[in-house]
Amino acid sequence: MTVAQLDNMEVLVPAALVAQLEGTSTPAGLGAEIGKAFGSLYAAVGQAGLVPSGAPRAIYTAWSSDEVRFTVAVPVNHKPATPLTGNGVSIAELPAGKALRFVHLGPYRDIRATYDQIEAWLRERGAVRTAADWARYCPMWEEYMNDPSTTPESELVTHIFLPLRDA
Repeated sequence: MTVAQLDNMEVLVPAALVAQLEGTSTPAGLGAEIGKAFGSLYAAVGQAGLVPSGAPRAIYTAWSSDEVRFTVAVPVNHKPATPLTGNGVSIAELPAGKALRFVHLGPYRDIRATYDQIEAWLRERGAVRTAADWARYCPMWEEYMNDPSTTPESELVTHIFLPLRDA
């Protein structure tokens, strides 16, 4: 896929009530840490009697060559009757807003190539000139549109969102 063919569009992302769990990782260990965090999050959601009501997401809040800070989140249908305690999981309202949405098709391990295409696309438009320019798109997030345990890797769909802010 060339940069000109990169699947993207500007979207309005609705507000969402989510159960969430923060985590950190090295860049090399990110996939495994996100997987563990989602396991813990879904266990807590089930124990609280909550029902997932949308695509899970990994929200990236800080990224360096040594550390990635992230929050895994899943939309839920309501707040729990009792507060979640002792497991690091919290309930939050994610705000609505405009974002650029890009689409990655295929295995998660290949997503870096899509990010490289996104960066090239942004550079072509003058939206990113240096690595520091990425800060305006944080926190960025990925939404996982199908279940990797039941979907062939070649058919996985990941939406990548870069928030847009008024200048």
